[in-house]
Amino acid sequence: MDPALMTATVGVITNPRSGKDIRRLVANAPAPSDTSRIADLRRLLVGAAEGGAERILLARDNQGLIERALAGLDLPIELLDIDATGQSDDTARAAAAMKGNGAQVLAVYGGDGTHRQVARGWRDAPIVAVAGGTNNAYPQLVEPTVAGAAAGLVAGGGAPLSDVVAYQSLVIDIDIEGLPSDIALIDVAVLRGDNGGSPSLWSLDGVDQIFTAVAEPWSIGLSSLAGLVAPTSRTDDRGVLLDLDPAATQQVRAPIAPGRYVTAGLESVSVVESEQSVAVRGPAVFAVDGERAGMVGDGEWASMTIRRNGPRVIDIRRTFSLAVRRGHFYTEITQES
Repeated sequence: MDPALMTATVGVITNPRSGKDIRRLVANAPAPSDTSRIADLRRLLVGAAEGGAERILLARDNQGLIERALAGLDLPIELLDIDATGQSDDTARAAAAMKGNGAQVLAVYGGDGTHRQVARGWRDAPIVAVAGGTNNAYPQLVEPTVAGAAAGLVAGGGAPLSDVVAYQSLVIDIDIEGLPSDIALIDVAVLRGDNGGSPSLWSLDGVDQIFTAVAEPWSIGLSSLAGLVAPTSRTDDRGVLLDLDPAATQQVRAPIAPGRYVTAGLESVSVVESEQSVAVRGPAVFAVDGERAGMVGDGEWASMTIRRNGPRVIDIRRTFSLAVRRGHFYTEITQES
């Protein structure tokens, strides 16, 4: 076996476009600057090395953030030979390449869409999910230094992966006649009579149904609507299906972007069990995790099915607690007489 594949290896993934879509422009949230994103990435890399990573994998981006973040850092960095196109599937290809190059864990810095692309490239990847996007319904807000160190601890053996996975994520599989399947980690919106426009979804115009794998009352995004009427935890093997009708008498008001609330009329609210499919007849457009991603034609059918086989999310607190109990952070200095 290649010795590099046996080395404590952390893959680090970031998306330079995270947190810069129209939802921040129409809401009340500032877009992160390249300077702040680079600083966050540098702290994450330093944390990974300090935590125990002997090898850190990165993929170049088309905006040069990675190269700028590496300036002056003396760390065991390995840049993978992957062409950066600036398209969303850059992230999926990077995740797949990191899996093939021996990464034991990924530290992912981005929003819901970035983490979804990671799952497209490495479906059950063990990840430390760091919020760096707009809604951040999937990842958590955490200091990048600590997140990187947690990833390094797992890769380096300070806290075994089997003991620190908080849960394996639910994934919504979308199967459309004649097209490759797509996935969502948070929610799928079914739009009728959609006229396109921005890839990011920032209103309920045309939204006919919302199918969620995460329904937490404190979330931001379309899933927050489900969370306020039929909350589920991330370990519940079920999702929530909302059928919307602006004229419905039952209504709920929730934030679908930072600082932006909307009111939705609820025609029905249904709990959907794992492995149970929801059928969709076209014409319709799908928006996955907040962004338009595909369509089903007139007269065609698609199905949406929740399955628990997605990324394995690492509990950062548990990781550090276990490493402390194992005495990982102590060193003894032997004094010569």
